Amino acid sequence: MKIYLDNSVLNRPFDDQSVPKVRLETVAMLFIVELIERKKIELVNSLVVEYENSKNPFLKRKIWISAYLSRASFFQKLNVKIKNRAKELEKDNISPIDSLHLASAEAAKVDFFITCDYDIIRRYEGKLEAINPIQFIQILKSR
Repeated sequence: MKIYLDNSVLNRPFDDQSVPKVRLETVAMLFIVELIERKKIELVNSLVVEYENSKNPFLKRKIWISAYLSRASFFQKLNVKIKNRAKELEKDNISPIDSLHLASAEAAKVDFFITCDYDIIRRYEGKLEAINPIQFIQILKSR
């Protein structure tokens, strides 16, 4: 099983943990990290994730995320087909960077696009299942 984690998930452990939803998503995300490390699921990295992380103003976050992304089993480069698909996704009121994430994940043929961005989850109507980390754990539990 291949998954794509966008930057909202990768940054979740650094967010305000006093918010119950944030804390639950963090616990779920850390469980996903454990599954990746145990090679139970595969992480897909992309040029888009790395680009967005390079713009992260918080150095500790940037370093941790960069180190973690180096564990990915697959790297999705950016190409014309992905850029064109992203332009289509923007028509659904999805931001340009999020559209590039989704198009990259589609090109990599991931099973799940995992995000803490609920606008993406609501608006995306493509080939992938866009879910939050808690939903992903629930799906794994039901299998």
